Amino acid sequence: MGRAERGAVSRSQRPSPTFVAVDTDYLRSSGNRLQAGRFFTSADLAAYRPVAVIDQMLAASLFQELSAVGEQIYVNRQPFTVVGVIHRKVNPESTNRDGLLLVSLSFHSALTGDRGMDAVRVRPKHLTQIKPLEDQVKTLMQQRYGGHRFYTWNNVEEILQQQEMLTLTSRALAAVGAISLLVGGVGIANIMIAAVTERTSEIGIRRAIGATQQEILVQFVLEAVLLSSMGGLVAIASVHGLTLLVAQQFDLPYQFNPCTATVAMSSALLVGIGASLFPALRASRLDPVTALRE
Repeated sequence: MGRAERGAVSRSQRPSPTFVAVDTDYLRSSGNRLQAGRFFTSADLAAYRPVAVIDQMLAASLFQELSAVGEQIYVNRQPFTVVGVIHRKVNPESTNRDGLLLVSLSFHSALTGDRGMDAVRVRPKHLTQIKPLEDQVKTLMQQRYGGHRFYTWNNVEEILQQQEMLTLTSRALAAVGAISLLVGGVGIANIMIAAVTERTSEIGIRRAIGATQQEILVQFVLEAVLLSSMGGLVAIASVHGLTLLVAQQFDLPYQFNPCTATVAMSSALLVGIGASLFPALRASRLDPVTALRE
């Protein structure tokens, strides 16, 4: 919750950021995250401390590559000590590129004598609860401050639509992945069956000089594991590279997830082992005398 104004900040430059007075729950309700330093505490509000938190754009504008935490800035000749820097998502269509400056709600009230608030942010535990919560907050505000008009706004419907789209996309990709694993397994099985057929004489020679059925079985399973491992590595590298290109092209967030790569690699290995098990068993059970005649 808080008030928003426009203020002039001076140090060596004069940007004009959005000036907002907030309380200690701002980060939880806004979805922004702390990048450096700390946020306002209850002690800051109780002691009316002249401290400020700025976003990454204002920090870059005023301090370039230097750390902003601990530095002083001036807003209309009032000094503030920067105690933290937040990372804020910026709307590409926004006209304000000078950043955001936050001060404590108590200090702003003491400084200006204005105890009013322009907005109250509410964040539910679950997105589906936003509409009932919105109605409760509006009813409560009307009961406490009769005679005033209150407006509510949320973008939950857009978020839920995006989540539904992502869920459908994930299911579609999972189906494609399952089909790909099935096709890959069939391909590996065919390759191993052909290998056993072409190397019947080799199998007979190995059995004749003392190789056991278990050793023949392990040999063909390991060959399939090596084949599926190479395919898995090539697939992970290709997907990672293509995703990086798409993310850079459309300015999308992307971070390589080792857990996902591990699951993909494990799936490839399991498919390789499962697909090669029958041909390997067939090779291990060949009669040495019959195999040598082939």
